[in-house]
Amino acid sequence: MNGLCMDSDSPEESSVDLLDEIRKLEITYSRRNPGVGICFVEYLGARIRVYEVERFLIGHLLEHLGYRDA
Repeated sequence: MNGLCMDSDSPEESSVDLLDEIRKLEITYSRRNPGVGICFVEYLGARIRVYEVERFLIGHLLEHLGYRDA
């Protein structure tokens, strides 16, 4: 199954497949708009998607990554 297909019966399965398709992930955060960050995702094939991400989710992600490095 192609990882970009959203017709999967299981949302978890399609999410994991999409992670395999990510080539570059960048999150920017600005103090001018402290409640949100911008997430740039580049997929294989040079397709780019931009998402607005709540500060809470960015903090949770960084906390999770910190625990993984420990």
